[in-house]
Amino acid sequence: MQRILYFLSFIVCLNAYSQNNVSNALKSHIYNNDFPSANFNVLVEGDMQKLKAAEKSLGIRIKYISGNIASISANVNSIAALIESKIATYIEYIEPHNKPLNDSMIYRNRIKPVRLGTSPLLAAYDGTGVTVGIIDTGIDFAHPDFKDALGNTRIKFIWDQTVASPTNIPMPFGYGQEWTATQINAAVCTHSDLAWWGHGTGVSGIAAGNGLANGTHEGIASKADIIVVALDFYSSGPIISDAVQYIVNKATALGQPFVINASVGDYYGSHDGTNTESKLIESMIANIPGRAMVAAAGNGGNVKFHTKNNVIPTDTNFTWLQNTSGPLYYWYYADTLQIKNVKWSVGANNPNSFNNLGNINSFKNYNYNYSVKNDTVWNGLNRIGKIQSIASINPYGVYELFVTITPDSAGYLWRIESTGTGTFSAWNFDFVSSGLPTAAQYPKITKYTMPDTVSSMVSSFQCSDDIITVANYINRKAYLDVNSVMQIIPENAGELANNSSCGPTRDNRIKPEVAATGGCILTCLPMGMQANQISSAPTSVAQGSFHVTSGGTSAASPVVAGLAALFLQAHPTYNNKQVRQAIINCTYSDGWEGVLPNNKFGYGKLDGFSTFTCALATGIDNKNVLNNANVYPNPFNKEVKVKLEKKMSGEVSVYNAIGELIFKDKFNSDEYVLNRSIMKAEGVYIIKIKSPSFEENYKIIATD
Repeated sequence: MQRILYFLSFIVCLNAYSQNNVSNALKSHIYNNDFPSANFNVLVEGDMQKLKAAEKSLGIRIKYISGNIASISANVNSIAALIESKIATYIEYIEPHNKPLNDSMIYRNRIKPVRLGTSPLLAAYDGTGVTVGIIDTGIDFAHPDFKDALGNTRIKFIWDQTVASPTNIPMPFGYGQEWTATQINAAVCTHSDLAWWGHGTGVSGIAAGNGLANGTHEGIASKADIIVVALDFYSSGPIISDAVQYIVNKATALGQPFVINASVGDYYGSHDGTNTESKLIESMIANIPGRAMVAAAGNGGNVKFHTKNNVIPTDTNFTWLQNTSGPLYYWYYADTLQIKNVKWSVGANNPNSFNNLGNINSFKNYNYNYSVKNDTVWNGLNRIGKIQSIASINPYGVYELFVTITPDSAGYLWRIESTGTGTFSAWNFDFVSSGLPTAAQYPKITKYTMPDTVSSMVSSFQCSDDIITVANYINRKAYLDVNSVMQIIPENAGELANNSSCGPTRDNRIKPEVAATGGCILTCLPMGMQANQISSAPTSVAQGSFHVTSGGTSAASPVVAGLAALFLQAHPTYNNKQVRQAIINCTYSDGWEGVLPNNKFGYGKLDGFSTFTCALATGIDNKNVLNNANVYPNPFNKEVKVKLEKKMSGEVSVYNAIGELIFKDKFNSDEYVLNRSIMKAEGVYIIKIKSPSFEENYKIIATD
């Protein structure tokens, strides 16, 4: 009885608390009293000094703090106390949504010249002295590609969040099992990456495998140290920000610059990077020397699960949801100014005749359900479904409506309607996009908002400008399998994979930033799967039997992460924004991309060599201005001019995209003109301008 009374008082407290300060997920679990365990993890934004001072009195445990956000462990009672204290400006509970997002690449991504130290580079780069952090399903530590020439592991730490009865729990996180390099070398590590079919192993091989298994399919940063976090995808709470903080702690203790790759994600959310976990991750990565983070865009580019509703007063538009069993869930998001004049409703249609079976009794205002509301849909005297709705506004002015539809019978077409004035976006895999009626069958179908494949990338931190998000294009058309049989894939090398997710973000920013090879890449095969894979699916195993075909943005992202590791080896004090700018301002195009930038290829295809040699990589702005010269026009099809700030003597050299010197000349003037005929083919070239007082490189693009 005491628990029930306290719970009811908590509901009163919650309803009295500002509607903007608690996430919908937390409100829902509080209202329905259905937390998965007595203790759970939440993120708290607010006054961190006051939070630390009140930790004991509130009954919470602070795990870590970054910026003005803390990860804490709490229970229902301590959350109630925290709400009453008014210390927090926002509290967010995170549902278990995240999932894994499933060779010649060093040539196609133009990384080979970086590995060789091709002129004008002053050294060869292989990732030595840099940490590559992998947030994924785990890693096969026994694979030879993750060992050095002496047989010792290159993996410094593994944190497996899934271990239920750990013997070495990493703190301050308080869950999962940690293994060190010493334990791995001593053969006492029991971690496995088989539960998700070696997804993390393949990703790790692309970013940092060294090819020692059989001398082939080397990854990008082949001498980097490796830290791996195996996520518990079934756990609620901030498992990804925990993983980022863990890698930050370990790499900092090693004294190394680091890049983190996350080929995992959640397709639900506001798709604008304003959720609390995204902001927490930003605070760990952004503007700090020697740190960068790369993430996969997702593999939903051919799935119609997004709608953007532009609501006007004279219309009532709608979209249907349908599934075969259980509740349906619907979220939509908008800036507060875009939603204040929009009203919404829920109704149901017969899936055969399409006639209206019923709807809730009125259109609801945007602020109707700041506290949890329950409505009912009736067909005459028969109830056909229950509707629960919750709304909130996060600290960045983004409105979220969350609706749970619990049907009494399966198969209805559930209608989400809107009227008024404004704009909102929604993502849902239960949207109906086929089998729609004609206007003759159902006249209102002319007001149907059709789901599309726009803004199909994953949500959360991938939508942050502090994270480099990666699209996937096809690496190769064919490969030899383990039986030396040539395997041909239907897509063409160079074209965007048909399932590569695209942008823009909900607030219309370019995403992803860059495209890299993800389709038909060959990477590490977990040793525990080797025999079965060769027996049951030999066409997927490469010659030599240690590598397997991989695909998706999961495979494209670690290519960029590996290149970022090489770049941090050369520039260990560069921050994430400088790494990002070097990559996106120094891409290339080869005819598949269309007009750049766009929301499929971002700013173009990854160009490793140009990332190192392009002058923009040193932080110069995007106006084609060097420290001592102006290079224009760019791109060009007749001639390009190098305009110096004053008359001087020097040398001009031109290199092609793979680092070959194709032209050299002297100058003694304040201007030098290069003719297009010097470049035999269209594409990316590097101009090196050298004088007694300075030496600078700049990327130019020759067109036909």
